[in-house]
Amino acid sequence: MEQPKIKPDKHVKSPDFHGAALIDDNGREIPITEDMVQDAFSDLDQKAENHSAKKPSSIQQ
Repeated sequence: MEQPKIKPDKHVKSPDFHGAALIDDNGREIPITEDMVQDAFSDLDQKAENHSAKKPSSIQQ
């Protein structure tokens, strides 16, 4: 008896999570992308620069 052949749906692409994802309020997995990580680091760098600019000059090194 021959098994029916299952054709993969060409329109549905599985995301490549590499094990890293966020779970939203609806339980959906959102993959963490390289762009998301780079944006987060850029935001942290900017906040650190703004924070150090607010310190009095006698404290800055």
